[in-house]
Amino acid sequence: MGSTIKKEAAAEAPTTACGTLEDAPRKLDPTTFAVIFNALNAIVKEMSLTFEYSAWSSIIAEARDFSCAVYDAEVPPNALCVFDGLPIHVNAQPVAIGEIAKFFGPEELHDGDLILVNSAYYGNTHLGDFVLATPVFYKGKHLFWSAATGHQMDVGSAYRTSVPTYATDIWSEGLQISPLKIADRGEMRKDVLNFLLENVRYRDFIYGDLMSQIGSAKTGKKRLLELLDTWGADTLKRFSREIIAYADRRTREELETWPDGIYESEAWVDSDGYGRTDIAIRCKLTIDGHNLSIDFDGSDPQGRGGVNAGWATCRNSVSTAILMCIDPSIPHNEGCLQHIEVKAPKGTIVNAEWPGPTAAATIVPADSITDAVWKCLAQAIPEKVVAGCGHVTPNCVTTGIDRRIEGVEKPFGVILFNGSSGGGASATSDGWPFMVTPGTVGGLRFAPIEIIEMHFPLVVKEYQIRTDSMGAGKHCGGPGLNFFVTPCGTGQIDNYGYGDGMSNPPFGLFGGKPGDGGALYRVDKDGKKYIVSASSYFRTREGETWCAVSTGGGGYGNPLDRPTDKVARDARDEFISVETARNDYGVVLDPETFTVDEAATKALRAKMRAGQTIEIIDPPGPNAGTYFRSLLGPGDEYALNPLPPEDADATL
Repeated sequence: MGSTIKKEAAAEAPTTACGTLEDAPRKLDPTTFAVIFNALNAIVKEMSLTFEYSAWSSIIAEARDFSCAVYDAEVPPNALCVFDGLPIHVNAQPVAIGEIAKFFGPEELHDGDLILVNSAYYGNTHLGDFVLATPVFYKGKHLFWSAATGHQMDVGSAYRTSVPTYATDIWSEGLQISPLKIADRGEMRKDVLNFLLENVRYRDFIYGDLMSQIGSAKTGKKRLLELLDTWGADTLKRFSREIIAYADRRTREELETWPDGIYESEAWVDSDGYGRTDIAIRCKLTIDGHNLSIDFDGSDPQGRGGVNAGWATCRNSVSTAILMCIDPSIPHNEGCLQHIEVKAPKGTIVNAEWPGPTAAATIVPADSITDAVWKCLAQAIPEKVVAGCGHVTPNCVTTGIDRRIEGVEKPFGVILFNGSSGGGASATSDGWPFMVTPGTVGGLRFAPIEIIEMHFPLVVKEYQIRTDSMGAGKHCGGPGLNFFVTPCGTGQIDNYGYGDGMSNPPFGLFGGKPGDGGALYRVDKDGKKYIVSASSYFRTREGETWCAVSTGGGGYGNPLDRPTDKVARDARDEFISVETARNDYGVVLDPETFTVDEAATKALRAKMRAGQTIEIIDPPGPNAGTYFRSLLGPGDEYALNPLPPEDADATL
């Protein structure tokens, strides 16, 4: 079995390396506590704005695929503020920072150090995420960490992508960075920086993003030192202990209201990139008072391609699912996490054995791990969970040569999340649009069309909500999208798909229907479609169209219980068709005015209820995606896991 993240809660007062709360001379008064807490929020917000506004690449500056946070210097480090970071990043950062502290030890950590790590086997998620941390010293003592994680466009993979699902080991994923100082005692290591840049494509963009990341971490350090000057080290140490104790107390109180029991579920990864499909993640969740135990024993062996989770990804995918079900006003730190125990067998898709590839871990299998936990929680706390959210199904890393300026050839690469999926519905509301993935919980953004077309040789042909894409329910899932792109001024582009959830769509709950899974495909000049699975390579030439069609989220509750006026509004606004209003919701509408025929609706709903079976979770098994199959017509082709050809931007 793998490591665990559980800490037994202290019987009396929480204990840290700084002592118990009783050791503190006094507790902070509520006003001081609130002022410091909000000051830390302001620090992390400024770190985020620094990173975003000075970044060079679209994935940071436009999509916001980054996270900033502040931690104390305990072992393991405790989150003091993660503010608006992506869960898939900030729930893993403590593991990576703990590995940094372990690697160097207190004797080799100095004021002014900037330390980088990207290896999944040193507490990170995948090689594409660069974690950069700087220790914050005050009067000679190491008290805090200022940290920023950013997804880089390239990490020196054999393929022109930072999420190469085709990688079969960590060496073919790219440059592995164990904890590495790029600045030592305040002096940038020119040799180290140049070594990094010599091993990546898009040198200028990655240099710009890395400098932005350094600026973000330094901003956090500067503001923390100002806070220390204002309040003093003793007060901030006391705050650190109390914020953890506060989260511990509130989490404990909430979990004790959850019904004790053992709950089991199963979720599936579409494929491993090499033809193996419907890879099972099996989850057993035990609620015992204020403690949760999540055991993935029985999950399938790790995949050949880069669809495996390392330990940090497994841990943070579990904690994301649970933290989304507790009061959002509870700070997310070790006070919450110490109530969660995770067991993940080594050598499985949820906890890969070295040197297994983890290139797409933050999506595949992270989202399916979260799904499995949510399915368990749906049986225990149905009023707090959401139905299935779409995974990053139709997205790609798109690369090529920009030839829009005569005589100039410029390599480009871009990751666009514009075609991303909708969120699952809950017991009280419809799902969000543009959820993207459970691991980011709506924290990513799309790039404006004008920015895409200005910076890259791409033209957006269509970008709109897709009718009938979401799961029906009393509360329906968030809608999916159509995002159709054609190359212009480049000749051709190479698309490296890295997603999941096309064959295994977002699940519905308590009578709610699943999403349809979406599709990723190319439309050729003759109109024929070349449809590929979510983890795939395909090429698009000028005159052809790359189509990213995302799924909507799963529905929650019986669709026949959705108010008829909402169904009519959805049909009028083209979220659903008149046919879906009738077939899924039992609502008969005038197709011109969208007026509800009340008598016909009442009779139809009564007839539909008579033969209805309500499932807690739908679908109950794998391979239930419908949309990509519905696209196949005469002359069309479907390809499972096509690999880059020899003439692609790859070294095979």
